[in-house]
Amino acid sequence: MKAYAACLLGVSLSCNAAIADTQNEPSLEERTASMMTKTAKDYHLPSLSVAIGIGSDVVFADAIGYADIEEKRAATTKTQYSVGSLAKPMTGLALAKLLDDGKLKLSDPVSRYVQKPAYTARFSVLELASHTAGIPHDTKERDRAEFDQPRDHKNPTDAFHVFESLPLLFEPGTNYQYSSNGYILLSAVIEQAAGASYVDFLRDSLWAPFAMQHTELDTSFAGKRHEAKYYAERLSDGLYTPATTQRDRSFLFGGGGFISTPSDLVNMAQASYREHYLSTEAKQALFTPVKLKNGEVNSEKYSLGWRVGKVQLGDSDRSWTALHHGGVTDKAATAYLLVIPECKASIAFATNYIPDKFWKIRGIMAKTLKAYIQANSCVSNASEPLPAT
Repeated sequence: MKAYAACLLGVSLSCNAAIADTQNEPSLEERTASMMTKTAKDYHLPSLSVAIGIGSDVVFADAIGYADIEEKRAATTKTQYSVGSLAKPMTGLALAKLLDDGKLKLSDPVSRYVQKPAYTARFSVLELASHTAGIPHDTKERDRAEFDQPRDHKNPTDAFHVFESLPLLFEPGTNYQYSSNGYILLSAVIEQAAGASYVDFLRDSLWAPFAMQHTELDTSFAGKRHEAKYYAERLSDGLYTPATTQRDRSFLFGGGGFISTPSDLVNMAQASYREHYLSTEAKQALFTPVKLKNGEVNSEKYSLGWRVGKVQLGDSDRSWTALHHGGVTDKAATAYLLVIPECKASIAFATNYIPDKFWKIRGIMAKTLKAYIQANSCVSNASEPLPAT
């Protein structure tokens, strides 16, 4: 556009060349595809799947590389990946929906819904959801459940054995300790409050309304057609070591028990900004990092299943609320979701291998999303002002 304007004003000495250069500029889609190719090459990814959502539309979705190297099965936008802790934002949105339905209060003691272990009377639903309850994260019992004694789990209480015999790490509300085990307990809270199984409630309240057709609990029956094969290591000769298939993730439920696609994840992101889905009160709970009892915000700025940050766009000094979360399935897969609700914009990626410094890919995705937002004004797209965090 600058080239055309210069020609109209008569200030360009090479209008034809300038216009030709403008016409040859790659589109956003082409630039995103180029980013994917470069990222997959730089990080030696067997496959890479990316989706971008603007408003109610998936405006970009593509997958490159192999879902299965040995079988030469190409990755597609329907390829499912273990998304690890991206189960937590799903759980946070489920909590927000229950809050709106009047079926729970964040200030309620967890013991109102689940009475075991005995310490559930010591912390609130909000403390449990924000990892400030003190439940341990890495336990030997969890490793045994995942690798040594894999089996399909039907409900969260069946998996309490991975943490219930261990004491709390600190007095609830006084510190922060990220805990996937805590989200197993939170999944049980959702079951009791909803009066339905955790997975059924997610399916009815979140997956179905947002067309998440490829998201499911990672049982032995899941992903038979579309799930990627995972790789634990890349050797010096460029070959990959397949990840172990003797593994169970279903026991994690809301802590990390799902397979999904980037397209499903950016569809889910709409729940944070779609009109009439959540109330202003429920949104505020998502957008506000939880404070400790001493009044300080927890160290990871965690709210209900999301980390909360701020982003700047273009040359503006204004910052916008960002909800984000990563997911890592050890020696298998990594995924990420970033949402900027005021801009009605999101981006997600997934891959079937964890490269060195994988977290840097998240920054690449954030930069990519910003290019789309600059073409879609946040001010005109925002349905309502969001609470400050």
